[in-house]
Amino acid sequence: MFVENLFYEISQLLMQPILWAIYLAFVYSLFELGRFLMSAVMRLRNVDSFRARSGSVAELAGYPVAQFHRLQPEASLNDIEIHALKRLELVRVVTRIAPMLGLIATLIPMGPALMALAENNVVAMSELLRTAFTAVILALAAASITFWIASVKKRWYAEEITAAEKQLVQAGD
Repeated sequence: MFVENLFYEISQLLMQPILWAIYLAFVYSLFELGRFLMSAVMRLRNVDSFRARSGSVAELAGYPVAQFHRLQPEASLNDIEIHALKRLELVRVVTRIAPMLGLIATLIPMGPALMALAENNVVAMSELLRTAFTAVILALAAASITFWIASVKKRWYAEEITAAEKQLVQAGD
């Protein structure tokens, strides 16, 4: 019984940090969505410079992998791929972690909500369930937004890596 109570208390202590992590993930996803939309606009504006493989680094705005390759022409294909992966890392982590945090934030208040229901305390139960469902909705929204962004950026970066590979092969001839 002591161990069960100890674990219960530990789980209750986790609730606030998990809620804050979910809120931060949601805000980050909105921030990243804004950055993504700006990148899309920049890519549309500078698509000719990218396709022509000419122009300055500034003319490749929206093409971060191509910019990296232009700034570091001695970089190997592996270096370029690592750069692309680093740029995707945080958005991919949020995509995977947010649903887990949402599940935890749903399960923690379920025990107290069921206890409130057993005590016929509908007000306490509804407050706990509101917290649980709000947290999971925000977490899933954050994961959905960042998943979409990560998927599109992965394709963008693959196109840029392919172009860099072609340049490396031509330079080697």
